[in-house]
Amino acid sequence: MGTKAIQTLLTLLTLVSLNFFLPRLMPGDPLSYLDNNDPGTDSAMLLTEEMRSQLLAYYGLDRPLGEQYLRYLGGLLRGDMGWSIYYNAPVWNVLWGRLKWTLLLVGTATAIYVTLGSVLGAFSAWKRGTPADAGLLVATFALGSWPSFFLAMLLVIAFGLHWQLFPVGGARSPYLLDASRWEKARDVAYHMVLPVAALVLTQFSGVYMLMRNAMLGVLGEDYIRTAYGKGAPERRVLFQHALPNALLPVVTMIAMRLGFVLMGSMFVEVVFAYPGMGTMIREACMARDYPMLQGAFLITMLFIMACNLAADLLYGFLDPRVGPSGAREVRSA
Repeated sequence: MGTKAIQTLLTLLTLVSLNFFLPRLMPGDPLSYLDNNDPGTDSAMLLTEEMRSQLLAYYGLDRPLGEQYLRYLGGLLRGDMGWSIYYNAPVWNVLWGRLKWTLLLVGTATAIYVTLGSVLGAFSAWKRGTPADAGLLVATFALGSWPSFFLAMLLVIAFGLHWQLFPVGGARSPYLLDASRWEKARDVAYHMVLPVAALVLTQFSGVYMLMRNAMLGVLGEDYIRTAYGKGAPERRVLFQHALPNALLPVVTMIAMRLGFVLMGSMFVEVVFAYPGMGTMIREACMARDYPMLQGAFLITMLFIMACNLAADLLYGFLDPRVGPSGAREVRSA
């Protein structure tokens, strides 16, 4: 237990350190975006040397890198992520305002593609060798080969611009700010259709393939033949015996991929101008907003670690014979 705690702390310290130093490897500094001498910016401000020195001192950017790092660690221990230079607001306030939209988008897409991939994968394994199985395999390979951002652009062109069935950007309509909760919720869902579709169509193939392979392995086990021998109905064998055991590797894959889905959704958010973490990170990168980037990457890192912990707990729930340590062994294998 003590060794595991030390390993976790060392991993966390390493990730936090990378989170601090990597944004500072970018060329320029956070104040260059405010200066209209920097090509590619639309700022109308011209910073004098005195103003630049004062701002650098105000944000602590004129201090040695080691001192900045210690101040950053001290702020994290106090729960202070710092002050965003670009947004001129506390980092956590900006993060929460954007994170809730990303979690809504990723959560909805994940629930759909996990359910769709699991059901279709189990069905395909159950109907192995049939035309339905072959058709699902071909369609899944075709959809899985598309990058999410490229498919998002195609959806915008087809359903947003050509047929004008769905909005091409944003998360809600500005003219419904005084509408009822039901109308607001329906409007948010209407704006989510295309971004969610882009994520689902490009992500469910991995769940489908893993579930199909896992089901093929489970269907050959002795307890499945025993259940058939006792006269159990086909649907009961599928849903009560085969499916729960086939879900074990799927749970691991979902937990490991959730962080990548979170990052992948950021490209989709940029395509649809969705007000989530993706557009915020893009703006923070352009402005070289170190505190904002550090906060965004820290939240993403903690999200991935939480997903791995949830996978350990779900392993024990799905199969009591496999405890948390067993889950880690299976994942590492």
